[in-house]
Amino acid sequence: MDMDRIDARKEYVRRARASFDDQEDWTHPAPENEEPALGATLGLRLVLGLLFFLLFVLADVTNHRILDHSTKEIAAQIAEKDSYTNIEKYVMMLFAENN
Repeated sequence: MDMDRIDARKEYVRRARASFDDQEDWTHPAPENEEPALGATLGLRLVLGLLFFLLFVLADVTNHRILDHSTKEIAAQIAEKDSYTNIEKYVMMLFAENN
């Protein structure tokens, strides 16, 4: 490109950028004192997690069955990690296909 075309291109870009400065801002800025959604639900998730944990411990101590399963069966299913292993294999297969 010769210098005239370079200067013309720079002027075009400058005018295009300037045209956006004149337009009204259509975005809505976030309120200044508003908490993100994560902070709003974090307390609720912690309370529910603690409640479920305490109910599980109470069921374990009293030998109560949860939906016709003992706490030992539930713990064995969690420790087995079979579903996690299958998901991990599936994700690794997807990564291998994309690379």
